Amino acid sequence: KSAANRNEEVLTPARTSTRQLLQPIDEFFLFLVFLSVGLKERDLAHRFNIHQSTVSRIIATWTNFLATALGSQCIWLTCEEVQAYLPEEFKDFSDTQMILDCTELRCQTPSSPLLQSEMYSSYKSHCTMKALVGIAPHGPVTFISNLYADSVSDKELF
Repeated sequence: KSAANRNEEVLTPARTSTRQLLQPIDEFFLFLVFLSVGLKERDLAHRFNIHQSTVSRIIATWTNFLATALGSQCIWLTCEEVQAYLPEEFKDFSDTQMILDCTELRCQTPSSPLLQSEMYSSYKSHCTMKALVGIAPHGPVTFISNLYADSVSDKELF
C-alpha cells in the first residue's frame, strides 16, 4: 500500500495462496476428533483443508487452553458424594475415598545418557515415566500427578 502511494512498482506473486481459517468451534471439533479418533495431523489437515502446521498449532492451542481452564476446577468428590455412589464391593470399606496407584507410561528414549539411566525401567525393559493416579471407588479418575522419571520410587512419588 505504501509503495503504491509513492508510485513505486509493486510486485505481486503469480500465485497467491488463500489462508484457510477455521472458526473456533471448528478448531475445537478438530481437536476433539484428534483426541477421540486419534487421526494423524496430516489426515486432519487433508480433511479440514488446512496446512499440517496449522493443525499442529490448533491442537497445541486447545490443549493449553483446556489445561488452563479445566486444571483449575476442583474434581475432588465430597465424602457424601463418594458414599452415594459407593459400589457394593466397597460396602465393607465404607471409609474409602480414593484408590491410589502408581502407573508407568512408556516414552521415547531420550538422547542424553543421563536421562536414559534415570528413565529406564528394568521392570518394563524400556524408558518410562511414572505418575500417581487417584480413582474414586465408583470409577472416575479424580487425580493425576505430574510425570516423573522412572527412577523415582513409588514411595517417593506418593
